[in-house]
Amino acid sequence: MKPISKRSVLAASLGLVGLLVVSTAASAQTRIVLSNDNPALGVKGKTFEVLKTELEKRLAGKVQVELHHSGTLFNQRTQIQGTQLGSANLIAPGQGIFASLAPKLNVLSVPFLLNTPAAIDAAIKDPKVAATFLPDLESKNLKIVAIWLNGPRDISTRAAKPILTPADMRGIKIRVQPAPVDLKTMQTLGANVVTIDWTEAATAMQQGVIDAVEPTPSALTGAGFVDLIGQTSLVSYRYDFYLVATGKSWWDRLPADVRTGFEESLKVATAWNWENTERENEAAYAQVKAAGKPINALSPAQRKLWVDALQPVWVEFGDKLVGTDIMARLKEIDATAK
Repeated sequence: MKPISKRSVLAASLGLVGLLVVSTAASAQTRIVLSNDNPALGVKGKTFEVLKTELEKRLAGKVQVELHHSGTLFNQRTQIQGTQLGSANLIAPGQGIFASLAPKLNVLSVPFLLNTPAAIDAAIKDPKVAATFLPDLESKNLKIVAIWLNGPRDISTRAAKPILTPADMRGIKIRVQPAPVDLKTMQTLGANVVTIDWTEAATAMQQGVIDAVEPTPSALTGAGFVDLIGQTSLVSYRYDFYLVATGKSWWDRLPADVRTGFEESLKVATAWNWENTERENEAAYAQVKAAGKPINALSPAQRKLWVDALQPVWVEFGDKLVGTDIMARLKEIDATAK
């Protein structure tokens, strides 16, 4: 057998060291898992893409970013638990999805209460209002790190008859997210609520399981509903938004430079979201109109009928849930926020 030279041993040793360095560098990267329960084509999916790009640009070599769209990692129902356990590191559910952990969050979804993005932003940042729900979330290992906009929630139906008044909702099978205030809103109007996951809603409409949906424009088109609906009514019973959340313990353990880069990336993605949500929703309804589907506006008198019909929801999820003082503060915010 040919003896092994010292040079060969040295080369092998250097090669092993090189592999160890590469392996150590890879293991030192912080893995960041972004989980989007909506399709990639909606405004939320696009915001997630902006965030991923910013993270990879600002933290190149320091992080490994994974982005999962359409609930392929965690869906609408499972994403919170996945985040609490550390299997997902950033999610952006609608505010109502958190209501089982922080019941007073339901007040932010009371119909016709907070009608603009400015009012929503002011309400969540108001110390008195935030104190009703943020401590509950943080005690359950959830930290809110941003607010992303979604848009006005309107009602789209496959039926030939337009939905213009609360009476038109009686008997309609409508998909809503599993949030108590959303369920109560539609039940108060006499609708039959179905709480399937949003990723299953288009198939449910095709199969006749549901007659209607109430998403924002971008979510409607992003989920492929243009060919499934007959028309849309601009009820805009509330302005929808996302609470962007991470696991508090995971966030607190991040290396300082990674957390700073993450915060900077979130600011860019959030700014993109706030600047583009209205444009995305306008483009979505242009797509609906181009497909020949009517979009029905409500008259002031018709809108008042909706507001009056939903006053029981104001009482149950406003005055009784958070108290008259918080409700008075929210009404003041809505009236003055610009």
